[in-house]
Amino acid sequence: MPTQKPLRIGIIGAGAFASRRHLPDVQRDERTVLAAACRRSPEELKTVADHFSIPGRYTDWIEMLDREPLDGVIIATPHDQHALQAIEAMNRGLHVLLEKPMAITVSDAERILETAKRTDRTLAVALNAPYWRHTAIMREGIVEGRIGTLEYVDICWSGSAAAVFGRVPMPDQMPGIVKPTLFRADPAANGGGYLFDGGGHLMSELLWVTNRKPLEVSAMMDNVPDDMRASINIRLEGGLIAHIGAIGDSAYAERRIRSAYQGTTGTLTATGAPFAITWSEVGRHETEKEDQMPNVPSPVTDWINCILSGQTPRGSQEHGLDVSRLLEASYVSATTGKTVTLGG
Repeated sequence: MPTQKPLRIGIIGAGAFASRRHLPDVQRDERTVLAAACRRSPEELKTVADHFSIPGRYTDWIEMLDREPLDGVIIATPHDQHALQAIEAMNRGLHVLLEKPMAITVSDAERILETAKRTDRTLAVALNAPYWRHTAIMREGIVEGRIGTLEYVDICWSGSAAAVFGRVPMPDQMPGIVKPTLFRADPAANGGGYLFDGGGHLMSELLWVTNRKPLEVSAMMDNVPDDMRASINIRLEGGLIAHIGAIGDSAYAERRIRSAYQGTTGTLTATGAPFAITWSEVGRHETEKEDQMPNVPSPVTDWINCILSGQTPRGSQEHGLDVSRLLEASYVSATTGKTVTLGG
């Protein structure tokens, strides 16, 4: 049989996050080649492209799509650019790995999904929960009934993202080849505040682990739309009630992460990072640590697998749309002070 030619991959938004997450994964995958990169800053573009030996270098993403014979693109730009870039790429026949959130409005997220279906392109959304080891085990255990029927879920994340929101000076040392930009400080570019940026991962966890659709949302925020603290109450299918708490400007020195899934016969608790999960029943506790858990594919690996196989990515476009609906409803609720109904 003929050897499969490596897929030619481009990156739109060759910045801090892509340089420490997606680009190393593409570079390690023998089925792909990093063919082109786009970033508006020529100096930082050169830094990233030199580091990963990327030959095609562009400050205009349309020019990159016009000139480069690509098979797929990774989009890791400010959130308000996602919809236009993803739709344009798929209309040109390219597969897309899209950073979270899909878009800043549900209508744009729906347009992205419709384009993926019409063009028959593989679209993966890089939310965390489908690509974490511990959430895979949690999802499987709940399906198997290890804690009985779910009654309540509480997910709380607390840390400080104040620097990337322009609230405090950026530290000299930051992860990635280049420093993050400050687009998150602009609610129009970010889509909202801290909840819109990081809270989507928490919503992804809730929906991914429970495998239930959200029905109603009631939200409170410290300041809308540029929140740094949010509390979200959600009613899901089957009468399940859940709470999500997100604090992005904590003065505590370390990030605090805790998720609790309470069932009729036990409790599942996750803490991190690194993550550990504990299955608890009356008089019995069993803990699993992240480094002992089976591997799951990264967003890049999963995306490439699905391009070649035609299967659906773990971070599916439908999952991304559900998270977008939950995010948008949370901001509507926090603005109006009313509970928002998502469906029946």
